[in-house]
Amino acid sequence: MAEPKEKGIHLDDILQRFGLFGRYQTKMTLLVGFAFFTNGMHCINYIFVAEQTPYRCKIDACESQTQRFEAPWYNFTAPADYRNCYRYGSTQNDSECSEYGFDAEVIQPCTDWVYKDEHSFVSEFRLACQEWKRTFVGTIHSVGLMLGLFFQGQLSDKIGRKATIIIAGLAAALFGIAKSFANGYLMYLFLELMEATFGDNCSPAFIMSVELVHNDRRLEQQIFFSIIFAMGGVTIATAAYLLPYWRNFVLAIYLPSLLYLLYFFVMDESVRWLLSKGKKKKATQILLKMAKNNGLDLNGQDLNNIQCEQLETKSSPLRDTFRSKIVVKRFSICLIWWITCTFVSFGMVVNVVSLAGDKYINMGLMSLSDIPASFAMVYTLRRFQRKKPLFTSFMSAGVLCLIQPFVPKKYVWLSTGLYFLGRFVTTFTFATVYMYTSELFPTYTRNSMHALCSAIGRVGSILAPMTPLLTQYMESLPTLLIGGISIVAGLTTLLVPDLADEPLPDNVRQAENLGNNHLPLNSVENDNTKIQNPESA
Repeated sequence: MAEPKEKGIHLDDILQRFGLFGRYQTKMTLLVGFAFFTNGMHCINYIFVAEQTPYRCKIDACESQTQRFEAPWYNFTAPADYRNCYRYGSTQNDSECSEYGFDAEVIQPCTDWVYKDEHSFVSEFRLACQEWKRTFVGTIHSVGLMLGLFFQGQLSDKIGRKATIIIAGLAAALFGIAKSFANGYLMYLFLELMEATFGDNCSPAFIMSVELVHNDRRLEQQIFFSIIFAMGGVTIATAAYLLPYWRNFVLAIYLPSLLYLLYFFVMDESVRWLLSKGKKKKATQILLKMAKNNGLDLNGQDLNNIQCEQLETKSSPLRDTFRSKIVVKRFSICLIWWITCTFVSFGMVVNVVSLAGDKYINMGLMSLSDIPASFAMVYTLRRFQRKKPLFTSFMSAGVLCLIQPFVPKKYVWLSTGLYFLGRFVTTFTFATVYMYTSELFPTYTRNSMHALCSAIGRVGSILAPMTPLLTQYMESLPTLLIGGISIVAGLTTLLVPDLADEPLPDNVRQAENLGNNHLPLNSVENDNTKIQNPESA
């Protein structure tokens, strides 16, 4: 009779011994946190780079009479309701600057303009009366994020979290610094696309953070990353205030990404990823290093019997994952959440500079509102799991956005306060979706599936930068649209089962079992084992 095999120990059981604030975890959390910090600056840089700049038609006959942007003669040289893109026709005496020198019955398109800030992005690239080109910078950034995420997640699952974080971080530095020297609009757009496509390392950094600690500590860890991300937003607002010239501003926010060169020497790979790739020796070495740094002893027998499922199917990991109808259904619902979150979140960001008050302070306050939202997320998700908080936050954000436009403008603080409260709830929602998505899929395709959700979800952030254009039809239309979409997404949460705090699934079968507590999640049988899953949604 064969002897029974040694009972295996799951990686989560070992990670639980290290806690959250050990010396090794603190170092790795700071390294991963830097990716959140730089992403907090880079992902919204365009709202200050390509910000709106006032301009007016250049009237050659009158320009010599004043050097000011606001000219007293402008009311009789150009119509007030044509957004400074047209002027009145001149009479026979083109050099006369008086109301008799212009014919209000003749309206002509402007051929040259005077800008309030001659050193702005809009002025240098001559974008007057081409407002769509200015907002298109934000759109092209989101397109780049979408394109990058389609391959970045698979790259991270194939070559590792560490390598992907470094490669993407250095790409951000390269293309970001190059943007500050762009000498044409099309060149800037190309560099913006390249930087967003290859330079966003937030997704692999987030997956690295999720795999770094035990599931009991995962929520608390996200508080730190939310604070770091918020500091990125505060930093970009401060940099935009101190460096008003857009080229200096761009250079300043991308230079720190050169520090990713040091990550080759100071960062370790994800132990969970190494085990999923069958690199048990390397994973064991890192676990011993963790134990040494934290002053703990690890049982050698436990390390020999450590279990974290490997992909044993010969098919593509993604293809194997998408064979599960349950996983595909959850993936589809996640897409709805992601599209809504990116549209609502980025929509509120690009419109915050249009609020009453100082745009830099508004941006800083909006970023700081992410911090209490992260604390609220941890408390709420730990007590009420996932479904109810997500439903409530989607609906609350929608209602707040729908109410805000109807507040009289004279109540500036009330209107702005409602906007920031909506942002607070939106941050809570996005963080919940981010966390929930990372917990649904198996280790060997976790970053790929998470990145696919984020990539397709960027449809929302692609459309968001264009929402300010809607104000020409109705001033409150962007906010009303954002609120309505948030409510629709909230209703979709009723279609999914709730999710309790469980170990991260390592294979498709374990992913299918999530939300079904009576089914054993920690079983390490092969993926190809056929089981019946009674899940209903």
